[in-house]
Amino acid sequence: MISVLLVEDDLQLAKIVKKILESKDYEVVLVEDGLKAVDEIKSKPFDLYLIDINIPNISGLEIVKYVRELYSDGFIVMITASVDEYYFEKAYEYGCDDYIKKPFHATELEVRIQRLLEKQKSFSFNDYEFRFEDDELFKNGERVPLRKKEKRLLHILLKNVNRTVYNQRIIDYVWEGEKKTNYPLRQLVNELRKKFDKDYIKTVVGIGYRFEVED
Repeated sequence: MISVLLVEDDLQLAKIVKKILESKDYEVVLVEDGLKAVDEIKSKPFDLYLIDINIPNISGLEIVKYVRELYSDGFIVMITASVDEYYFEKAYEYGCDDYIKKPFHATELEVRIQRLLEKQKSFSFNDYEFRFEDDELFKNGERVPLRKKEKRLLHILLKNVNRTVYNQRIIDYVWEGEKKTNYPLRQLVNELRKKFDKDYIKTVVGIGYRFEVED
């Protein structure tokens, strides 16, 4: 299920947008100000962020910047009534993927979101392809068997390819909802390494892991 963080202080518009997205089976978290947005972003990454530029407490631009400081994955769409080019330039500089101007039609919003989500349905490198929709790995067209947690580990690493993913963030994603005192992350990483013909997964000692693929 696609997770969405909607940051919009116009509650009438926000409820309409939320209803549209939920009709597409997206999981939507709605907040009306920057401080609440920061709390949600700290707690977990989202697949999609819809952020109004003019929101209370912390500006939408700063929220975009904050998202990109924490996560490289997840698409960001700015919602704005402004026509000031400065905001557009800054939004893209901070990591925004697209913007939509108010007022907008529901169909326009749906098309823009769908276009973004279709950009990363899979990731290919050397003889491999990983399909994010079902977390399946293929080598030369043949499926490589992966256990559930191996799939989740590979998913988060490839969503952040060539970037270090912190241990705690991996644990929160792979073992979501499980309450343990110890998580066998190193063992899981070693098991996943065996599924490839070379060691793509690099250990950043004391920090996390990085899936390295040459450009």
